Amino acid sequence: MDGSPCGSRSGRGQCRNGVVFTPLAASRARQFYDDRLDWPRFYYDRTCQCFGNYSGYNCGRCKYGYYGDKCDRKKTVVRKEIRQLSFLERKRFFSYLALAKTTKSSDFVILSTGDRHHQDTYRFMDASIYDIFAWIHYYSMKPILLNGTFDFSRNYAHQGPAFPGWHRLGLVFLETEIQRLTGDEDFAIPYYDWRGEKNCSICTNEFIGASNAQGFLDDDSHFASWKVSSNLIAILSPDASRAAFTVL
Repeated sequence: MDGSPCGSRSGRGQCRNGVVFTPLAASRARQFYDDRLDWPRFYYDRTCQCFGNYSGYNCGRCKYGYYGDKCDRKKTVVRKEIRQLSFLERKRFFSYLALAKTTKSSDFVILSTGDRHHQDTYRFMDASIYDIFAWIHYYSMKPILLNGTFDFSRNYAHQGPAFPGWHRLGLVFLETEIQRLTGDEDFAIPYYDWRGEKNCSICTNEFIGASNAQGFLDDDSHFASWKVSSNLIAILSPDASRAAFTVL
């Protein structure tokens, strides 16, 4: 990046003053009192418009599948079924996840506040790459507040047509963050094909973890020592020098 807003001096993008907020969206946002409607209008009034293959909150990244300083080198990564990974590939995958869980993000922080509509109450804190990924999902899963009542029957990530596309984008976010963290452009998140499975064949300590006698995750699982943060919700805010994920 050249230090200019949205990389404008390098032709990567430009800053857009104002975020389109249609009357219909404004009416729905008031009815639902939901900051996720017409994103990102509730939090900032300027965003970056990236050109060509440039992407990211400040146009400092490449679109998915493109690499290089000018984002002009296309590369395809190959996903494997998780049970088809070799021993070394499986070890590398879980070590990368552990690294993402324990490494603070250099681009994103979490913004903690009691009232999302009052910026003077905001407080920032660091978060790991994996925790940011997890809280993006948690934020989308919050129940919809309709006319003062929480509706737990629907949310923005599940139970709707956006389910497959939204989760694909979420996994792409984690995948590219891990690629940047490790320098491994060939890294791809494996998938699990459960068709024909009567029992979970990857619910072992070799993969995602077995259950102990009490029904909890076994102590020998890769994830046995993982902890989660509390009272956090992730929201992207590209106006900061580091992108901010807001806690509501």
